[in-house]
Amino acid sequence: MQQETKKAYRARILGLARRKRQSGELSLIEAGAYMAGAALLAIAVIKGGAYVYTNIKTSQFTSEAQMFHTGMLNATQNDSDFSAETLQTLATNRAFDEAGARLATDKSTLKGIFDQAVTVSVGTLVTANDTLILTYEVPAAVCSLSVAALTNTYSQVSVNGTIVAGPTTTFSSATAGTACASAGAYASVAMYTSRT
Repeated sequence: MQQETKKAYRARILGLARRKRQSGELSLIEAGAYMAGAALLAIAVIKGGAYVYTNIKTSQFTSEAQMFHTGMLNATQNDSDFSAETLQTLATNRAFDEAGARLATDKSTLKGIFDQAVTVSVGTLVTANDTLILTYEVPAAVCSLSVAALTNTYSQVSVNGTIVAGPTTTFSSATAGTACASAGAYASVAMYTSRT
């Protein structure tokens, strides 16, 4: 009988322990493991955050640059000589609607998504004044990640004064990467829109 009572007592104690564990409370070991897991997750988010941010901004920049290209072509549909075109005339003709509030209300200035000035000038690829050059300042990492896509859209792309793709220049990712990093933290990307 004594042995039967010990077994019942032991079973009752184990039952209490199980009930207590099932009530949602954590032991110190379990709590420590959860805290370590949360710390590892926080480190991963902090370290990976810059990479994710750069990729998001690259996608936004590439998309906006492609929309500007289409907008400039639409705004100048009947032009073959762009000598009279300015940022203001292009903006008036809705070439930069994608920019939204970053386009000044008088349409005289345009800011890029990195809060840098975006400029438009007239240039030459084949014949005089046959090209509109959109110059956009972007972080060097964004430049490296986006320049290949831009060469598929624009007639010619120049980074910090180095032509990385154009009618007589074949795109090279090594040349593009070097050009993007050549001026430090920001790169000046000049994108040529032409009908030739």
